[in-house]
Amino acid sequence: MKHAISVLIICSDRLEEATRCLESLEKLGDRLHEVLLLQNAPTYPWRDNCFETVASSVRRKLSIVISETRLFPTTGRNKLAERASGSVYLFLDDDSLLLNREGIEKGLRILERDASVGSIAYPQSTEQGELAPYTQPAPVEHACFACGFMTCAAMTRADVYHQLGGFQELLQMAHEENEFCKRHWDAGYAVIYLPERCICHNPSPVARNSRQRAKLNARNIWYQAVLHEPLWLLSFTLLPRLVQAASYLRYAGEWTGGNWFPLFREAVHDFWHDLPALLRKRRPLSLRTMRLWQQLKHDHSPCAALAA
Repeated sequence: MKHAISVLIICSDRLEEATRCLESLEKLGDRLHEVLLLQNAPTYPWRDNCFETVASSVRRKLSIVISETRLFPTTGRNKLAERASGSVYLFLDDDSLLLNREGIEKGLRILERDASVGSIAYPQSTEQGELAPYTQPAPVEHACFACGFMTCAAMTRADVYHQLGGFQELLQMAHEENEFCKRHWDAGYAVIYLPERCICHNPSPVARNSRQRAKLNARNIWYQAVLHEPLWLLSFTLLPRLVQAASYLRYAGEWTGGNWFPLFREAVHDFWHDLPALLRKRRPLSLRTMRLWQQLKHDHSPCAALAA
């Protein structure tokens, strides 16, 4: 089956970046089925005809989904996926750029010929096609299995996405991709990392809240433990993770501005408030999946057959 791509993008106040992202999608040619852009409660209204510089071949396939309230990325992506009709979802941030079609085609060929592969992870690249100095799904120059991806540069089969129930909205953002990929592997679907420099990510400082992100980085480790660890393991790991989160926030001064304890208190309050919902959604992973996911954080052995 030849896959058709639904591109899913969320944008609030980075309109200039989103316009460049849309302009870059012309490179997908006939692979582009549709573009779904969430207008995520911008601070100021978007100007009329704001995407007039985007190629008509892309504008014809563009649908703007309006949210009057600011949604977190997990909820926003799930909202877009509910409306998407393509067989593959290409996740991009509004400050991502498509650099070329070749890397996307390589990922699509893998998804088309191997039903056991559910997602393709790409590196964050610069506009010059070099590796960006940020965390990557795998620190290697060859195709390999991966424990996760980043939604600024990833593709997922639509049927797998919906089978898994999409992103876990209780996480809001931060580590949601890893949580999704844990369920991904637990259901028997592989995540493949391709080192193709086909997607640029230029993280814009606009509309980014580093203190909120730091809090969610700390908190969501607890959330994932409750969602997926066996009770016997959770009884040993939860308290050390609370201590670890406090230590992380204390030393993440670049993100917290040094005022870390109020963030820790907020995180504990959130956790206590959301605990009933976490317990309702709790689905322990198999021990095999948990061992495999930990192994994939360090084992980046080539999988040449899949990269052909």
